[in-house]
Amino acid sequence: MKNPWPAKNTRRARRTGRGLAESLLQQGRAAFHIEEEEDALEIFPEVLRIEPDNLRCHYLTALCAHLLTREELLEQTCYHALELAPRHPYTVACEAVRYLYLSNFARSEALFEQALRALPKDIDLYLGLGILHEYAGNKEKGVEACTQALHLEPQNVRAHVSLGAFYAMDGEFDAAMVEYREAKALAPELESPHQRLGRDYYYEGMVEQAASEFARATDDDPAEPAAWFFLLDCLRRLGRTDDSLDIYEDIRQRFGTNPGVTSGFFEQFNMRGEAVAALEKLSMERPDSPDILFRLSSAYREVGRLDQAIAVTEKLHRLVPDDPDAAALLGELHFKREQYQLAASYSRRAVKLNRNAQNAYITLADALLFLGRQGESCDAIREMERARSEAWESYQARFSGQDRADAGL
Repeated sequence: MKNPWPAKNTRRARRTGRGLAESLLQQGRAAFHIEEEEDALEIFPEVLRIEPDNLRCHYLTALCAHLLTREELLEQTCYHALELAPRHPYTVACEAVRYLYLSNFARSEALFEQALRALPKDIDLYLGLGILHEYAGNKEKGVEACTQALHLEPQNVRAHVSLGAFYAMDGEFDAAMVEYREAKALAPELESPHQRLGRDYYYEGMVEQAASEFARATDDDPAEPAAWFFLLDCLRRLGRTDDSLDIYEDIRQRFGTNPGVTSGFFEQFNMRGEAVAALEKLSMERPDSPDILFRLSSAYREVGRLDQAIAVTEKLHRLVPDDPDAAALLGELHFKREQYQLAASYSRRAVKLNRNAQNAYITLADALLFLGRQGESCDAIREMERARSEAWESYQARFSGQDRADAGL
C-alpha cells in the first residue's frame, strides 16, 4: 500500500524534523487527552509526514480515526504500520484498534494486553483499552483501565471523564459527577459536568433527572447550545409544554442567528420544520456545500416537500456526480414522485458507483417492477444479494483476521 504520508525530504525538513515531529506529537496527544479527536487528527498526519516510521503516532492516528469513524484512514494507518514493523507493540495496538472498529472485542482486548505487556507504562494504551471496554460495555474492566491510566498520570483529563462514564454506566451517578468535576477543574474549556451527567441520565431514560442536570448546565454555561436543546427535549417528553415553550424562545433568542449551530440540533431532535428553515438559511451562506445540500434535501423529504428536495438533490448531483449517496437519494425521490424511469436511472447510477448501496438496489427493483420489467427487477435483487453476500464475507475475513493471513501479514 502506498504511504499515505509522503515524507518531507527538503534539507530543512531533515534538519528540523525530529524536534518538530515530537512537538507536534505532544500537541496531538494533548488534544486527544481532552477529547478533541478532530484537532488531534489534524496534527498527527503532520507528524507522519515528517516521521513516516513513527509507530506511536500510527497508533494514536488509528485510535482517533476509529473514534471519528474514518474507516479508510484507519485501514491505511494500520496497514502501513504492519508494513513498517509488524511485531512492534504500537503496531499490535493499531491492530487492536482495527479489531475494535470491527467489533471483535475479544481479539482487540488480547492485542491491547499484548501491547501493554511490552509497554506497561504507556498511558495512551490504557486509554485505548478503556475505550474498548466502553464500547464493549464492560464496566469493571473499564474502571480498571482508567484507574491504571490515572496511576500513571493522575491529572489525565480523558481518564477522569472515561472513569466517570463507567461509573454512570453502573448507576453510580454521584461517583461519575466527582470525576466529571475533576476533569473540568483540570481543563476549564470542557463542557459542564452537569451536561455530561445529564446525558448519562438521558440515555438511561431517566428524563426527569436529565432535565434537572441540563437546567444546571444552562446556568453554568449559557452560551453552550447542547444543554438547551437537550433540556427542551426533556421538557417535551415530560409533557411540560409551557416550560418547553419558554426554553424554545430562549434558544431562538440566543442561537437563532446561527443556523450552523441550530440546524444539527433541530435534526437530532426531529424538529423538522425548524431544521428546514435553518438549513435553508445555511445553504444560502454556503450554497456549494455538498453536506448542507444533502441535509437540506433530506429535511425537505421528511416534511413532504418533494419538489424542493429533488431540486436541491439535482444541484448536489451536479456538484458531486460520482457520489453514490446523491444518486441514490435522487432515485428514491423520483420513485416517490412516481417517476419510475428516472428512479431506475439514478438508482442504477448509485449501484454502479457503490456495489453495496443496498437501498438503491431496492429502489431500482421496485421502479423496474412499476415499469413492467419484472425480469430486470429480479436481476437487481439477485445482484443485491450477491453484493450483500460478498460484503459479509469480506467483513468476516476482516473480523477473523483471515484477510491479514491471506496478505501474508
